[in-house]
Amino acid sequence: MNSNFLKSLLLFLLVVLSGDLLAQYLSVNQRFFVDERKGCTGLQVTILNTNLKPVEALCGPGQPCDITWGDGSLPDQITTNTATHTYTQPGTYTLRVLYQSAGFDEIQITVTPSIQPEFNLFTCSNREVQVRVTDSNFDGYIINFGDGSPEVLVPKGTMAVANHTYATSGNKTISVRGKNVNAADNCNTLPKNFLALPSLPTPFINELDVVNDTQIDLLFTTLPNIQYRLEIATNNNTTFQLVQNIYNQTSASITNLRANDNFYCFRIGAFDPCNNTISYSNTICSTQFSVAAGNNQNNLTWATNTAAVISFSILRDGNLLANTNQTSFIDALVQCQTTYCYQLVTNYNNGSSSASMPRCITAGSTDIPTRIVNTTTVVSDAGLTLTWQQDPAFVAEEYQVTRSENNGPFQLFKTTVQPQATDESYTVEKQSVYRIVYTDRCGNRAPVSDPIIPIRLSGEVTRENNSQLSWSAYEGWQNGVLSYSLEKYSSQGQLLQTTTVGPVTTSFTDTEFLPDHQVIIYVIKANPVTPGLGQSVSNKITLTKTPLIFYPTAFTPDNQGPVENEVFRVFGQFITSFEMQIFNRWGELIYSSKNIDEGWDGTFRGNDVPEGTYAFIARMKDLTGASFTQSGSVVLLRKK
Repeated sequence: MNSNFLKSLLLFLLVVLSGDLLAQYLSVNQRFFVDERKGCTGLQVTILNTNLKPVEALCGPGQPCDITWGDGSLPDQITTNTATHTYTQPGTYTLRVLYQSAGFDEIQITVTPSIQPEFNLFTCSNREVQVRVTDSNFDGYIINFGDGSPEVLVPKGTMAVANHTYATSGNKTISVRGKNVNAADNCNTLPKNFLALPSLPTPFINELDVVNDTQIDLLFTTLPNIQYRLEIATNNNTTFQLVQNIYNQTSASITNLRANDNFYCFRIGAFDPCNNTISYSNTICSTQFSVAAGNNQNNLTWATNTAAVISFSILRDGNLLANTNQTSFIDALVQCQTTYCYQLVTNYNNGSSSASMPRCITAGSTDIPTRIVNTTTVVSDAGLTLTWQQDPAFVAEEYQVTRSENNGPFQLFKTTVQPQATDESYTVEKQSVYRIVYTDRCGNRAPVSDPIIPIRLSGEVTRENNSQLSWSAYEGWQNGVLSYSLEKYSSQGQLLQTTTVGPVTTSFTDTEFLPDHQVIIYVIKANPVTPGLGQSVSNKITLTKTPLIFYPTAFTPDNQGPVENEVFRVFGQFITSFEMQIFNRWGELIYSSKNIDEGWDGTFRGNDVPEGTYAFIARMKDLTGASFTQSGSVVLLRKK
């Protein structure tokens, strides 16, 4: 302690002690005095003598005095010259004594809250302790070190400090109470436990966590009542400076940093205020950690002081990804447009660890996706459906299908996330050509596909009642068409026949006559060279064949042959209903039949009719239900 401190301390003690020794406080008119006029809650005040001026006024037998204590309690009437009262609540009170002959005399009593004063204990080596009183509610403070040594009085303020050395190490109890000048020593005591140590143990920093770009949190092992100094060095582990004092805490937050641009090293010193010495902990450092996206990889780099570092642990999304001794790492197991969060943990040989702030990055790729080379088209009642295969090495985010009609410009007509699209407005009357392009989930756009040209089937019935078919070659497969399958169906959808032709054939004549099938449905299917692509299917066409009618212009019903000339018949294809009538030249009906297989034998009512020309009319229906009439004339001849 310096000389000024000692002088102030002695002066304070003299003032306090002199007030205690006098312990007599006169009333306003000096007719009585009390032992205390100031103190903490629970203050006991005794009127020591009410008869200081007996000539003026007395309290005694036959001359009782009334005492009002001023705190709301009932007045006391005394016939002696002494009285005692306890004040239980803080406040300022007026104590009055009413003399019968002289009236009131009074004194002011001050009662303050009985506060337990706060103080800090600082452990020093050699079993020494330093007590610093931080309370400022009292004029001074009385320190009891709990080992039987004399109590120490210190004034409030910066000089409220006292050192003490214990004879033995171990647990001690130190208590402090406050006291005001000229006041009773009745205030509450605050006790605290203290461990006297022969030397200060070295502290240890357990963990460092970078919370964000401006804050770092530390967890450390410390003991109570030891003053620690937390120090920081920027981008090195040698030039430390004080960042904050640590007392009775096991963690600390350091703010206003720039963790993006720097790494920081920390150490904690156990400070001995009695001897002005310090012993330091281990050193632990943050990492300047950064993550950047590359092509199909994320690049991790960091900088720190590597002294005592045994490894770096890399966490991805909270899971261990790798351990390394390097200061960089490439994560190639990533998918583009996926966000990954990385954290770097520095492992020290003493068991401590330093964790970086998590850094998140969205992986990317600049690889150009493979264009679509195999597309299959199918025409149905719903329109034209395109289905394509795509390189599985890329994940499509969106497909765009464009269309050109009748050699016009390509225009976008549909977007989809599935490898399929339907053109509901498709018609074979227009030449429609398609192209497909897609953007993968990495945001890269594939080259546009080659033109996709569906099969357009057309056909007609020839004069011979044959089906003449033609179609456009299919384009849409990288390796082309292996063959075409011509499928023929009945009007009820029953497959009647399949004919396979070569890949360069685009026409076919169907000469097969099926008497029960006037209406024929045709479809062309392209078969790919590459397996697994499915068939591309054309539009369906329906051809209705004509029910051709045949009849002779003359016949000879004379039983001389040939047989087919003995009767007159009208016959044809696909006939389901038939009625024929024959008339002579006078218009008389001479024959009628509803059986197409029957014929007229040249007789009327069992008799041969004369040679000549006769008129006929045949009314028929075909397989489609259509009605039609065939009329004409036939010459009847008989051989001589």
